[in-house]
Amino acid sequence: MAVIAVVGLLAALIFPGVSAAQRAAAKARTRVQFNQWAAAIESFRSEYGYYPAFHSSGLVNPSGQNPSPDSLHLFHDLLAAKRRDGSALPAFGPGTGNQDPEAQNRKLIRFYSFADSDFTGAAAPTPNLLQDASGNTEIAVVVDANLDGVIDASDCGGVLPAVNGLTPGTTDIPSAGVRSGVIFYSPAPGATSANPEFVFSWK
Repeated sequence: MAVIAVVGLLAALIFPGVSAAQRAAAKARTRVQFNQWAAAIESFRSEYGYYPAFHSSGLVNPSGQNPSPDSLHLFHDLLAAKRRDGSALPAFGPGTGNQDPEAQNRKLIRFYSFADSDFTGAAAPTPNLLQDASGNTEIAVVVDANLDGVIDASDCGGVLPAVNGLTPGTTDIPSAGVRSGVIFYSPAPGATSANPEFVFSWK
């Protein structure tokens, strides 16, 4: 019995530490992922002179995103210059919308090659969506739309995008804004409305 008690005590001490280390590692991997995506977007701007126009929601995977890999995914298709299944984008023509990937990335330059780990799996409730290293599919992306060198709420219609119902506060994104051309954020593992926590690309 004494041995069992000792083992139980050790498990109680070790497992929370392991869990915290796993969460910290996932947050670090997510920051790396976000910074790679941001670098791809900056390359887009260097090529075309403007930032790409993503979905008006400010989300990488907007509500109602079609999970079928041969369908439009604006964020992915703009940066990868192809559909998620690897098929070519439609030819640019009179019916092409201004925001369509083939209109914004007319040269069809591949600015980023997404890995399998960037997507939710086929067995996921919502397959084929982009995810962070913790499995979150609610990821916000905001670009410096007015090119003033600072990102604030004015770059996204006055309201920062919410992820899983959580919106960063002024302690996270000050009213003076963030000096960056592109920012990403997603909810941190275990974040709740009572304890909102985020993974930010710039922190």
